[in-house]
Amino acid sequence: MTLTHNQWAVVAITVTLCLAGTYSMASAMMSTAIDFEPGADDILDEDSGDMDPGEDTDEDGLPDRMERTQYGTDPLDWDTDGDGMSDGYEVENGLNPLDSGDAGLEDIIIDTVTDGSADVQDANETWPDPDNGPLGDPDKDGLVNIEEMELGTDPRRNDTDGDGLNDKWESLHTFTMTTASGEVELLNPLNGNWDCILLDPESEANLEQTLGAETWLALANFADQHSCDQVLDFDSDGLPNYVEERYGTNPLSEDSDGDLIHDEVEITKVPMPLEVVCGLPVLTPPTENGPFTAMLNAMPSTVNPDDWFLQDMDGDGRNNGPGDWDTDGDGMPDGFEFCYDSILNPANASDAFGDDDQDGLNNRAEYDVARTWGAANFTNPLKFDTDEDGMPDGWEAENGLHPVDGSNADEDPDMDGWDVDGDGRVRYSDLVGVARVHSIPVQLMDWVDVNQTVAYAKVTHAGGTQETVPLKANSAGYVYEIPALELLNGPSNDNEVTSRNYVWVIIVEPEEMFTNTEEYQARDRDRDGIIDGRSTDPLNPDTDGDGLKDGIEVGGWTILVVSRGVHNVLVTSDPGDVDTDDDGLTDWREFSETFTNASNKDTDSDGLEDYVESIDGFLWEGESYFTNASMFDTDIDGLEDGEEVIPGADNYITNANDSDSDDDGLKDGNEVLHIPRPWQMATNPLVNDTDMDGMLDGWEMQIESTMDNTHSHSLWVTMNNWMPPGCDDMQQCGRGPGGWIWLNSIQGFASFGDKNNDGEPDPRYFVHEMNLTGFTMPNTGGRWALDPAWGTMLDADYDIDNDTLPNELEGPDRWDTNPVDDDTDGDRLPDGWEVRYSAQAISEGLVDNASLEQLGARGPMDPSVADSDQDGIPDGEEDFDHDGLNRTAMLNKFCPRWDDPTSSYCHIDPDDPEGSKFYDDLENFTNYEEMLNGTNPVHNDSDLCPDGSSCPDGWEDGPEVYHRDSDGDSMFDGWEYYFRFDPFDSGDALLDVDSDGFTNRCEHEWNTNPKRGDSYPGQGQLCDNFA
Repeated sequence: MTLTHNQWAVVAITVTLCLAGTYSMASAMMSTAIDFEPGADDILDEDSGDMDPGEDTDEDGLPDRMERTQYGTDPLDWDTDGDGMSDGYEVENGLNPLDSGDAGLEDIIIDTVTDGSADVQDANETWPDPDNGPLGDPDKDGLVNIEEMELGTDPRRNDTDGDGLNDKWESLHTFTMTTASGEVELLNPLNGNWDCILLDPESEANLEQTLGAETWLALANFADQHSCDQVLDFDSDGLPNYVEERYGTNPLSEDSDGDLIHDEVEITKVPMPLEVVCGLPVLTPPTENGPFTAMLNAMPSTVNPDDWFLQDMDGDGRNNGPGDWDTDGDGMPDGFEFCYDSILNPANASDAFGDDDQDGLNNRAEYDVARTWGAANFTNPLKFDTDEDGMPDGWEAENGLHPVDGSNADEDPDMDGWDVDGDGRVRYSDLVGVARVHSIPVQLMDWVDVNQTVAYAKVTHAGGTQETVPLKANSAGYVYEIPALELLNGPSNDNEVTSRNYVWVIIVEPEEMFTNTEEYQARDRDRDGIIDGRSTDPLNPDTDGDGLKDGIEVGGWTILVVSRGVHNVLVTSDPGDVDTDDDGLTDWREFSETFTNASNKDTDSDGLEDYVESIDGFLWEGESYFTNASMFDTDIDGLEDGEEVIPGADNYITNANDSDSDDDGLKDGNEVLHIPRPWQMATNPLVNDTDMDGMLDGWEMQIESTMDNTHSHSLWVTMNNWMPPGCDDMQQCGRGPGGWIWLNSIQGFASFGDKNNDGEPDPRYFVHEMNLTGFTMPNTGGRWALDPAWGTMLDADYDIDNDTLPNELEGPDRWDTNPVDDDTDGDRLPDGWEVRYSAQAISEGLVDNASLEQLGARGPMDPSVADSDQDGIPDGEEDFDHDGLNRTAMLNKFCPRWDDPTSSYCHIDPDDPEGSKFYDDLENFTNYEEMLNGTNPVHNDSDLCPDGSSCPDGWEDGPEVYHRDSDGDSMFDGWEYYFRFDPFDSGDALLDVDSDGFTNRCEHEWNTNPKRGDSYPGQGQLCDNFA
């Protein structure tokens, strides 16, 4: 008959007990006969005659006499061999009290066995014997002798209480259970708990049925008792304690090795319900094989599968399966490998380093995540993004984020978002004087609503009254920065806010946060699906340490760039690179100081790198200067900065931060490359008077400009018909001879009506109106009235506009008038005429010139100021010498009863607008009228002698001119002029314009109004129309 495994176990135990008993008896007999002297020798020993046979001086449990006579130990030393164990304990437990076992720790064998033998006698009596020392383990139960002494177990028996359980295993799991009958200490290696109160008849019946009658019988002792410690299943994992002991598992834990699989599942050879799946309990347990089921069932029939659980495949000192957290030693617990058994095998160490899901974590690393976030918080080696939050497991794990928590996608733990639109900056906008930070009721990352108070300011008003002012949020969001906290927590003397621009709190709206997902997505800088950057550190607000928050670098900021147009440019930078564009400027510096593009080393595309423009700078006449790296033409002179600092296309080095390097009034760009008028040769941008004629280049070439508030000095003089730029048909757009004003490149040449009524646009001056004395004209084409180019004719002495002022006197350092406009200020007085008589008035002391200078004028008739004395009347309408007609006399003539309110007898009513203008005109003989009549505007009686000296005739100029009769028609020139008759045509004297029956001459004689039919000579006022 073939014996079963359990039957063989019973036989082995029985034989072992029998042999052990026989051996013990023989050993005892031999010890008495060989190792110790007879007891009579003790009594007869002459040296011990006076010794008390019961005295134990060293209190080691051995009488002094026996220590001397039988054991050879020192009766005065409780531990003769100095091994930490008393002589009495060693003798009692079969150890040699004279052998400390100091052969060396490396010689001590501490393998754990449980063989049920009563004694284990070492056959080797050679001293020193390690088994006799404190670290010896003669019974191979895993407890060294010193531990056995402390526990009270037998160092020569690995199962002191005979319950079939190893002493050390029991000592590791000893615990006390409270029952209805009291407390019971279980798994005590000194107490087998035979038939304890936990084994009632019902429990025994159930156990017998569960274990099988044969096994139940084999587990009983000679008295047919069962040990509670042995047969019960304290942790309810389906494994009785004696099985747990065999595998070295924890009888108090369903998962002894903490590998996320219950012990019974690890050893099962058949499918069973899995109450825990992948480390987590399930409501509906699936029925599946265990992690080693297939391997165990595939073993040959000659091999006992259970023996595999007594082996140690990875050599870590722990048995395979439920006793080893990581059976194959690949760094992954058995439960993790079992969870993903489609690619992992807990009995195969070669599967640790694959990365099937390509998430950046190999299989072992996928589990290692749980070391940080908890036993069951490992990631799925088959899933790129376990928690489906848009971030791969490897990236989350590497950057300190929980890869199994999908809720962290929209968080911003490093607070590197920023207030993009600026509405989250809380300021004290009504601050007057000084405020102190009183309190801050919010903390970082607090959520605040619109109008929620986030800070309190304390202000002191006049008189000492204090007020606490709440500062409220303008937008809803999270508190990201609290600059005011530094003042609040700092020295009280420094707690002062004096500017309304000071930011107390910064709030970032949800859409402005730089979330964990966005930190990962930062590797795709332009969001085109192609990786062109790197992800940022979600726990570090400034991954590259350049001083600029990751959120700003990735989200971008807007700068204004002037480069062939004005552009708002969205700038992003690499959050993993201190200097994205490698231009020598950190990204932070480009964001906060130079306001340049951190991703473009030449922000304004002017050929100069940003660092050169902002930091290196340039030299001009020994002085350093810098250009605007965001503006391709810093000085707006028409030349790019890169062109100006080298002898480029214009062959000159000019000052890129000064639009007019030579201060000639002409921008550098307009001197060579962008000349502002056609048919003009270039000038030298480094010489303010290229042609050396004493007049600045810019003044000579000046054009019409609203921006510069200038009028054109560009007069094109030609004697022939010609075609302006853009015209290719003389008939359609050609122009005639004369002086034509060039306004600018947009407006081109100006026309001045059709003064000669030929149906064609007229020039500013016809040829006969210009003073061309000495002004040589080319045979064909034309030339500019003032030409600053080198090699041209000197223009200083010309007076093209015929205002009697040569060009050099019209310059900005002289009278500052327009050399191609005879009336610069538009007051109807030629420039030269104004200069002449202003000079006379000043030289003769007729004017307080100091007062005029305070008004900005250089005489009573400044040719560049329309109203020199700023009295609201243009110089041409002034009557400087007061030589007009007497107003009262005129009233008496034309309105005899003007001072009688009851009379209506008046030919020209002074209260009528037209009448008032009539008297005003006659009362003032204006400068303009003096100019037209050739009189002196600063002398009221300007008659001259034949030699040119003053010869007053007693008539002031105004009345004298008024009373002239140039055509001999008996009507004064002044009267004719006012009523729009011709003072040089006598024929109009006999006209009756108002059809009142009286000729003009008759109306003139009797001072009536020739233009009103109701104004005529009265009764008795006779006149001969034909006299």
